[in-house]
Amino acid sequence: MRVLIVDDCDELRTLLEVLITEGATGWVLAGTAVDGRDAIQKARETSPDLVLLDASMPVMDGLAALPHIRRSAPDAAVVMLSAFPGLQLRRAALDAGAAGFIDKTHLAEELVPAIERILRDGACST
Repeated sequence: MRVLIVDDCDELRTLLEVLITEGATGWVLAGTAVDGRDAIQKARETSPDLVLLDASMPVMDGLAALPHIRRSAPDAAVVMLSAFPGLQLRRAALDAGAAGFIDKTHLAEELVPAIERILRDGACST
């Protein structure tokens, strides 16, 4: 599975890359993006299977970029990530077409299993 990582924080992009490439069999990095606009372009260029999309970023946040990413990579599952998960944001992300929503609080332990659950069972949030 080809994964596009979208987050404005260098350290978090690196952590996510390590988690997906070392924590899941057959997952490879398709690319990274630093904001929503960059994500739209990279989704178009890389045709990822999965997009890990930060909710809060400068230039264009994840929620604003989500419908554009869905059009740029229609076969990709988009999973929204947030350090400040609120019920309203979760609902908005799922309503906008996210396959799931993951709280960044426990990424190291829960990222890969949560994504596998989302891909297997359909839209949900953790």
